Parts: sequence; structure tokens; C-alpha cells
Amino acid sequence: MTGKLIFIEGPDGVGKTTTIDNLKAKLELRPELYEFLSFPGKAVGTLGNLVYEIHHDPLKFGVSEMSGLSKQALHIAAHLDAIERIIGPKLDMGTNIVLDRFWWSTLVYGSASGANPNALVGLVEAEKTLWGARKPALAILLDRDAPIERDDKLSEWLKLRAAYRALAEKERLSYPVCIIENATSHDDAVSQILTAIDHPKEH
Repeated sequence: MTGKLIFIEGPDGVGKTTTIDNLKAKLELRPELYEFLSFPGKAVGTLGNLVYEIHHDPLKFGVSEMSGLSKQALHIAAHLDAIERIIGPKLDMGTNIVLDRFWWSTLVYGSASGANPNALVGLVEAEKTLWGARKPALAILLDRDAPIERDDKLSEWLKLRAAYRALAEKERLSYPVCIIENATSHDDAVSQILTAIDHPKEH
């Protein structure tokens, strides 16, 4: 039996990392096998980790400037590598995958950087081709009114939030999408995510 693909999205500062850590602790108590992975990935020795480091510290690699589109192309390359080598085979063997980020971020952050929208769609289409018939069992979008402990300009952050919400509304026509308000407590958000996992078609 094919495993379930679940992903969690949202702009930086929405509380995703803490929520995922708490969710992992809960799902590890269940008999089903869940594995937590991230895009582009931080595992040593992977293309994802290399892309992560180039994105956050390009000067370390002698790169002084990168366009927004080129950054997203690197991310998509890391996605393709992880899907082909790791995620796809694990899903096919029946492992449930909880993914930190999906191609949603390519569109949202790529658009925010001013990247060519048609080129961004082309990058995402390449990734969709590799996913093939594997549809997400559930998409979780974490949402709140303002970022947590970040120096981001609020108006710019709210544009990211709005872009994510618009994309969520569009994508829920293809698979279950649950928007969860992450403004009260992480326990409450995790509880809502667990409910959505158990009853994805009700959201």
C-alpha cells in the first residue's frame, strides 16, 4: 500500500518548525510509520543541504549574487533529487511522509522575488511530472496575523501570507487542504493537524 504524503507550508515566521517538532512527537506514538523530511533538505551529503547552504550563505561558495529565479531553480533541483531518490521510493514502500514545504514555496517566494511567473510555473511543472500520480493526502497551511519574532517588514510578510492563502484555495480543488490558525498554542495547532490527518476530507 502506498504511503500518505502530507506537507506543511506557510511563510517564514509562522511557527512551522516548532509545530512540526511537536507533531512529530505525537505521530511517533502511533503504530503507522511516519517519516519527517524537508525541502530542500538539510541532511549532510545531499543536494538539498548544498542548496540550503548556497541559499543562506552564497559567499561561502564564491557566489556574490543570484536572481530570484535561479534560487528557485536550485530548490526545484533539490526537490527532484529527493523525490526520485528518497521520497518516491519510501511512499511506494508504504511509509507516510510529512514534508516541511512543497512546491508551493517555489511559487510564493519566487513571485515575491520578482521572478518570471511563466518560468516559475515551468519549474513547478517539472516537479509535478516527477510526482506523477502521487497526490498529497493532505496539505496543511499554517496561518497567523503576524510573524513570530522576525524582523520582516509586516507589509511584505502579509503579501506572502495572502499569496499562500490564495494558492491554498486554488489547490484544494485537487486535494484536501486545511488552513490552521497558529496563533494560540502549538498544542492546539498540532491537535487540529492530527484531526485533519485522521479526517482529511472534512476540511
